[in-house]
Amino acid sequence: MSSTDSVATNNPQMARHIARNSIKPRNTFERVAWLFMRYSGLVLVFLALSHWGLQHVFNSVHDLTLQVTIDRWGAAGQVATIQIWFWRAYYAVLLGLAMIHGLNGLRQVLWDYFHYRPLYWGFMGLSTLLIVFVSVSGIAVLFLGVNAAAAGAAVIR
Repeated sequence: MSSTDSVATNNPQMARHIARNSIKPRNTFERVAWLFMRYSGLVLVFLALSHWGLQHVFNSVHDLTLQVTIDRWGAAGQVATIQIWFWRAYYAVLLGLAMIHGLNGLRQVLWDYFHYRPLYWGFMGLSTLLIVFVSVSGIAVLFLGVNAAAAGAAVIR
């Protein structure tokens, strides 16, 4: 039995101090990524449940039309009101957080299963490019507004 063990046995506060200081993350990035997953997950649960509630509880599923989307996001060229800016920001945060949260989760899973690091970095590079493209495209569409004429022509009747 070492002197540290005997001190920890006789002093519970010292045991907690030793345990707390002996567990260190690999690096600062991993610690931040771990915390980000926890906090962004909590925020995403709130955003996803509120989105579900707005679409399926307060509004009827049968009333979801192109006009409802135009009312929320605004039409292209329309002067945006505070309500339109709120919905644009709400969906931009939902989209951005979901994409970054998903990319971070993918990074952690790939690190565990891809042992050939060039393949890992290649897959992560392609995944990052795809997620950046989808996120930027989605946020651009949100903030530019809905082109009602083009969207109306695309609806199959």
